[in-house]
Amino acid sequence: MPDPIPPRNIDAEQALLGSIMIAPYLFEDLVTIVKAEYFYRNSHRWIWEAMNHLLESEQQIDHVTLCNALNTSGKLKEIGGPAYITGLLNATPTSMHSESYAKIVREKAFMRKALEVATHLAQNAIQDKPLSEALQQMEEFFVSSSALSGVTERMVMTAEKLCLSEMGELTWILKDWIMAGGINLIAGMPAAGKSFLALDLAIGMASSGLAWDNRSVTQGKVLYHFLDGSYRGMRSRVLKLCHARGIQPPANLIFDFSPLNLKVTSEVLALRQRIHRLDASVVIFDVMAKFMPGADENSVAEISPMMNTLREIANQTGTTFILIHHLNKGGNPDLSYRVRGSSDILGSVDTAIVVTHENQHSAHSMRTIIPQKVRESLPPAQLQFQIESTEESIALRFSEANASELLRAPGQAELIFADVLEYLQSVPAQEFKKNELISALQISSSTRTIDRAFSKLNIDPRIRVTKRGSFNTYQWEEDTPATPFP
Repeated sequence: MPDPIPPRNIDAEQALLGSIMIAPYLFEDLVTIVKAEYFYRNSHRWIWEAMNHLLESEQQIDHVTLCNALNTSGKLKEIGGPAYITGLLNATPTSMHSESYAKIVREKAFMRKALEVATHLAQNAIQDKPLSEALQQMEEFFVSSSALSGVTERMVMTAEKLCLSEMGELTWILKDWIMAGGINLIAGMPAAGKSFLALDLAIGMASSGLAWDNRSVTQGKVLYHFLDGSYRGMRSRVLKLCHARGIQPPANLIFDFSPLNLKVTSEVLALRQRIHRLDASVVIFDVMAKFMPGADENSVAEISPMMNTLREIANQTGTTFILIHHLNKGGNPDLSYRVRGSSDILGSVDTAIVVTHENQHSAHSMRTIIPQKVRESLPPAQLQFQIESTEESIALRFSEANASELLRAPGQAELIFADVLEYLQSVPAQEFKKNELISALQISSSTRTIDRAFSKLNIDPRIRVTKRGSFNTYQWEEDTPATPFP
């Protein structure tokens, strides 16, 4: 029995190349869809590579320049000479359908790759080879298919095209708090109420278009990934929150209780496909750490790729992400210092909300919602809420925070003071001069601000200040009871 003919469409390959010969300006966009290896015929791959070389060397693509490039690489005669390049024009019905030709070429390449991987996996199974080898091949296939399906296409455009694109003005899921099409963070200590805020928002989006005490939210489907408890506990919360609203649990709120690792390419691709299939406009991860198992939260090298992946999906699909995250314990007044893990987490998001509460041991404690970061707008006023719970219902009751109860944002001198205090506590056996601390912490504020910070340090009972000639040295007082810091 002869081997099956691999999937291919030579006519589409020729029409795609001919389209560029007719309208060379198309190549700059088409090269983001098709790669040379997607062509079935080697001759077509060589032509595509020559076109790409001309583009990179800032030369025009036409019959003369293309034939010259192919002749220089020694491929022109093997292709069929200048006559074959001319023939591509005759094989092209119209350049207006170039993108359709490109998608056909890409799809056939995907099918060939799928057949190749499936055949290889079958051979491995027959030969009883280790599973790890087969899984590696499957991973490579997913990476390849992501490029083939356009998941990782680069978003490249001129400033003119960017400014003429119809992306509209900045929009919000919840005005001033949750940015549409962005990455949003809700952080807090355990039992602060961050999950209730996210769930109330999700129910409101999926039903009435109202959340957080009748504030308007954009309606749409919500995909809620939950690994911070049992599905029975979530069922109880949803039933009680919906009972308080007088509504049935909405069909547009979809829960996923399955493990998911945002560091694994194949799982990210599956997530993107699931978002598309469900037509989900908002995706919630509760809590974020559960969706990057084994990762070091404090490592930029591990956190940054994951945040970049979410940003890519958000940019390409318009999906809004909401990440539920934890704060570190401690007394640092600057809550941004207490967002757990790498600074890249806070740096990568568009908005960040910190939820605090007066008494973590009281279910009815007053909670405060603090806008810790709003990338493209002025931060809103802080809000307060209480969780009113009965056997049948749970409701969130909101109010504007009183001026006397607002958590004041610390000044730069206070931040420097807190940083130095934390640093000294981490190395209690050492003493430092002022300039050594400035260098170690890379403090770049004005001399006056730094002096104000160190004046607080001079009178702090936790610090031993010793005079050494014309300068002071600072050391953590070992007899001081330990103070928790992030």
